[in-house]
Formats: sequence, C-alpha cells, structure tokens
Amino acid sequence: MSKNSSGFGSVFSNIKNQVDKLPLSKKSKRKMMSKLSELKELTIEAREPRIALVGRRGAGKSSLINALFGEERQMVSSVQAGTGRGRWLWYPSEDEKKIRLLDSRGLGESEKPLESSDTDTAVSQLKKEMEAEQPDVFLFLIKAKETDARVEEDLHELNNLRAFIKEVHHYDVPVICVVTQVDELDPPYYKQLPLDANPEKAKNIKISMKLMEKRFNEHNIPLITTIPVCTYVDFDESGKMVYDMRWNVDDLAEYLVDVLPNDAKLKTAKATKAVSAKKKAAQKVIGIMSGMAVLIGIEPIPLADMPLLTGLQAAMIMIIAYIAGREVNRAAAAEFIGAIGANLGVAFVVREGVRSAAKIIPAAGNMISGAVAGAATYGIGQAGMAYYFEEKDLKRAKEAFERGKKQFRKDRKNAEE
Repeated sequence: MSKNSSGFGSVFSNIKNQVDKLPLSKKSKRKMMSKLSELKELTIEAREPRIALVGRRGAGKSSLINALFGEERQMVSSVQAGTGRGRWLWYPSEDEKKIRLLDSRGLGESEKPLESSDTDTAVSQLKKEMEAEQPDVFLFLIKAKETDARVEEDLHELNNLRAFIKEVHHYDVPVICVVTQVDELDPPYYKQLPLDANPEKAKNIKISMKLMEKRFNEHNIPLITTIPVCTYVDFDESGKMVYDMRWNVDDLAEYLVDVLPNDAKLKTAKATKAVSAKKKAAQKVIGIMSGMAVLIGIEPIPLADMPLLTGLQAAMIMIIAYIAGREVNRAAAAEFIGAIGANLGVAFVVREGVRSAAKIIPAAGNMISGAVAGAATYGIGQAGMAYYFEEKDLKRAKEAFERGKKQFRKDRKNAEE
C-alpha cells in the first residue's frame, strides 16, 4: 500500500517513532504496539487477495467476479467449460493488478474447456498452482437448480484440496458456499429485486441454502456461510455496464473482507464495488485508531501526545480515502479534518481542562481524557466514510462526525455497564 498511497509509509513510521518515545506505561505500550502491528498488517504489508474459485462449468465463476469487481474480464461460455487451465491470474489484467484469482476449470468436468489445458484433471492442476501460491479463501459455487444434484465428488475434491493446503502451507482455508443463479428458481417469471421479496422464491432460495449446508456438514467441511446470489450484469462494447441485476453480491463482498487475512483486507475492499464492504474494512481501521487514541489520552503526558493524535487521525483519513480509490496526502487529510470542525486546538483545551479539573481523582480524569480522544478520532473516521464512500458534502460529513462522537461514548458506556 505504501507504494500506492502518497506518503503513508512515512506517516506510519512517524507514528511508530512517536509511540516509541512517549513515556507510556508498560501495559499501555504493549497494547499500543499490538494495535500498531495490526495496523501495519492492514496497510504497509497490504497485498492483493488470493481467491480460489471452485465449481463445475456453468456455475458462474466468471460472472461472479464480474459482478463483485465490476469489470468484464473473463471469457464466459454457456455451452462448454469456459475457463481453461487452472491457473492464478491477475484481475482485471496483468497491467492492472487488483485481485489474484485461481481460474479453476471446474471439478467433475467431462468435457475439455474452450481454452487449452496441459493436465488431465482439474484437481492435479489446482494442486500445482496452490503449492506455488496459497489461496486465502475458497468460493465454492453451485447453481441453485443443481443443489439437489450429485455433488459428492466436488465436495470430496474440495476436502482433498483443503487437506493438501493444510499440509503444504499449514493454513486452514476458509470456505464460502455461493449458490448462484437464484433468479432462475421458481417462480421463473419473478425477476425483480430483491429476489426474496417473492414468498415462493424466498422459500426455494432457503431450501437450496439448507441443502448445501447439510451436504457440507455431511462431508465435515467447515463452512463460513452460504450466500445465495444473482450475478447477472451486462456490458456494452465499450465496457460500460448497461444492465445490473446483482443481488446479495454486496453481502458476499462483506464476508470476503471479514474472512481474509489482515494484509489482504484493504486491497479487497478497494477493488470491490460494494460500499458496505469498503465500510467494513474502514471500520476496522477506525476501531484500531480510536483504541490507540484512547490509550494516548489516558496517559498523563500533556502536549507530547498531540502530534501523535493528529498523526493518527490524518493517517486514518488517508487510509479511508485509499479504500475509496482516492490519493490523499497528510496535508489534504489534515485540511479535511479541519473542514469538518474537528478543531484539535479546542479539543486539546477541553481535554486538558478535564485533566486539571480531575486532579482530585487523577485516574478518573485520565479515563475521561482518553474517552475524549477516542470519541474525536472515531467521529473523524465516520466523517471520512461519509465524505469518501457516500460522497456527502462537508456539511453532512460534519454531521457524521458529531454522530460518531456520540456513538462512541454510548458504546463505551454500554461496554462498561
């Protein structure tokens, strides 16, 4: 991420150097370093996710990726096995590397794919690729109308692949079952969104999900979740999307952000078109930053902690903007923070006033000061999401800042009760 985010690496280094210099208690220092380590994984060590798609031909692997990331990249065939040799590829292209995909030709195929393949079976080629690069997650795709068909072989091979990765990479790959083409379930004439608004279709969608969950359970395959989707989108010759019937794809994107390792979360969130998934990744960063702000605010180190707080908050806005696909440097982040009314000078006076007024009970004063710092940081994060993800104006972003502060205080109060 440091290569793609203007000045973020230097900002992170500056934050770490200041943390090292602050006279924090050993307990606070341990907590702070733990949060810094997590933040480093999310940002400095950020990499593209490695997603393995598994499913028979026609299950909709290419269509799912098109729907998730909004690009028309893979060839789609409705007759023969459209994807060829099981291999890792860059999506959407070698020149624009956003997602690392394992292009599976599908399990249980009897026909050769349209593209050439130099192996006898899909599984042997997949193992070769997975030995070279460990997948972060398996997406097991099956058409809604085929959930009652024979899929024992597919599940057996999936278990085989998981065991292979466990042996080679010592990693237990999470699995998400994606039931595709649910729009084709009865009644076939109902094609309106949301698809589960029709009682009969909703019932049939639920039946297909329960059936797959039962089959995964019978094969002792741990399942993160089962998600029914419709991935139908259409593009014109220029690549512009002209028809969009995606349903539940955002939910899948959120689960991906959840289950992927920390170092793959941010680039996944940036690549996906799902705003809810972007918010989930950003919220994780906001939580880390707010927690650090609380720790800084608790410690009785007047003046010395303000540069660190401002650095944290600026870095947080830079990360949120990055997830939104925007390049924002530290100066621009600081300008945004000032524009929403998060006046750090006023905040400092209020916080130090709290400390002074609480000299009779120092610990209580420090806790209140920590809450002030945490609430301000959390509020700034909410304002950043409103501005960069929802494209709200500064007035609305400022309202999000105020709501965020109130929400933070409310959440802390509930946690303490």
